[in-house]
Amino acid sequence: MDISAIHFHDTQILKVIEDLGNHVLTMEVDYPVDWNNNEFERRRLVFENALNYQVTEIAFHGLPTILDAKVLFEEDERTRIRLETNAGHRDISCSVVKIEL
Repeated sequence: MDISAIHFHDTQILKVIEDLGNHVLTMEVDYPVDWNNNEFERRRLVFENALNYQVTEIAFHGLPTILDAKVLFEEDERTRIRLETNAGHRDISCSVVKIEL
């Protein structure tokens, strides 16, 4: 899975929604649409065919901000992705990740 088209750095996580019936995890985020000019808009990071969402973060004042995203490994039909945040990290296995309006 290629996640390089999504600019994760400085994306602030506002809300996480799990659709358990459809195996979709959606993160409502403030997404950097023009990082050089500090312009952010509300978007959704959508993880399809999602399993094993794990949050490993410390107690933190404020909203977590994604610093980096990387593919940990690929397994069968899913890829394990790690989102490094300013409070720790979040791991998720999914088959598709995309950014939506």
